[in-house]
Amino acid sequence: MGGSSVSDDWEFIANEGQTLLMIGCIGEGKSATGNSILGRNAFQLRSSSSAVTRTCEIQRTRLEDGQILDVIDTPGFDFNAESGLVGNEIGKCIDLADDGVYAVLFVLSVRTSFSKEEQAAIQYFKKLFGTKISDYMIVVYTGGDKLKDNDSLNDHLDHSCPDDLKEVLKMCGNRQVFFNNKTEDPAKKAEQLKELLFHVNMVVQMTGGKPYTSELFEEVKKMKLRNDSVEVNSLLGDLKQGVTELKEQLQRFSFVEQQRRITKMVESKMNSTMHSLEKQLEEESTARLEAESKIRELKDSLEKAQRETEELTVKHRSYSCYKCRRHVSFHDDIISTNFQSKKGKAFLFAHVRNVVVGTNEEKRLTTGLHTIADIYCVDCNEVLGWKYEKAVEPSQKYKEGKFILELCKIVKDN
Repeated sequence: MGGSSVSDDWEFIANEGQTLLMIGCIGEGKSATGNSILGRNAFQLRSSSSAVTRTCEIQRTRLEDGQILDVIDTPGFDFNAESGLVGNEIGKCIDLADDGVYAVLFVLSVRTSFSKEEQAAIQYFKKLFGTKISDYMIVVYTGGDKLKDNDSLNDHLDHSCPDDLKEVLKMCGNRQVFFNNKTEDPAKKAEQLKELLFHVNMVVQMTGGKPYTSELFEEVKKMKLRNDSVEVNSLLGDLKQGVTELKEQLQRFSFVEQQRRITKMVESKMNSTMHSLEKQLEEESTARLEAESKIRELKDSLEKAQRETEELTVKHRSYSCYKCRRHVSFHDDIISTNFQSKKGKAFLFAHVRNVVVGTNEEKRLTTGLHTIADIYCVDCNEVLGWKYEKAVEPSQKYKEGKFILELCKIVKDN
């Protein structure tokens, strides 16, 4: 390729089963590059802005000289997803490489400039694997079919290489190679693979043939322990908040119960008085008008008390799991009643109780792409609805952190 410094008399260091690890953001062409190295369509491809590779995958090839290469494809780094999940999955790749990783291929596309996401991805991988990872890194550009016929890699970089990318190239010893994953020319395929293997050979020589192994990955485990500690502290905070909310609920229930008892007592007294007056009307015709007046007053008072009781009941009424009757929310927590699920009508709640939140997953709903997680009853494990973790559309951001309860899965307590 144009600008290549690869000579014809170099030799690839023949260590059995050397492993190459591919990293990068979503849509940069990692899987296609892996297929070009392997010489076959081993990794799944799809034209999409979302990640095709969800987990680490390893494939093996044997070159014409007998050299064995193991290529590991990793999930694309996505700032719209939980980076911890991607980091944990990429961390597993170290276990896939029996003898360690001999070179790390950071895949970039010439179709786009060196974005802030790619800059952040470099920093993330350095934090994940340690600064020593730069000793093993090679920058691989994809999209060779988009350049002009006489335009070389160096020509392209001279015109459009930002300072941040220059820092990355400096960090990895200016090891870079250009790949055209769409070419059908056998000579071009062989040439670009030869140039890549040349840089891999340089990495192996510079690191003394010592691969990046699990021992060098111990910092990741330490970082995970720190994250677990933070998570425990967060859970303790949530537990304290839950205790406070429970106390508030008990106070509210106590108030409602007191109001019910008072109303029942007043109603009983009024009924007794009404019966007494009605009997008196039958016995004393002279007191009929006065008794009727008292009856009307008592009926008005009773109707007023009943209305107040109904208003109080509506204000503090609650909802429970239809299966085990475990309390899950209050009527005051309803934000909207105009939601629809596959099973029928549903309500949007600001708060729910006594539920367990499941695993996050992306779903395209009628109002756009959302990250949601099913919510389960803490007692019977019945799916009651879902939680909106994240909404892509700005108009749907108000739903983040809120909960959907399907009406077929809950009952009114009063």
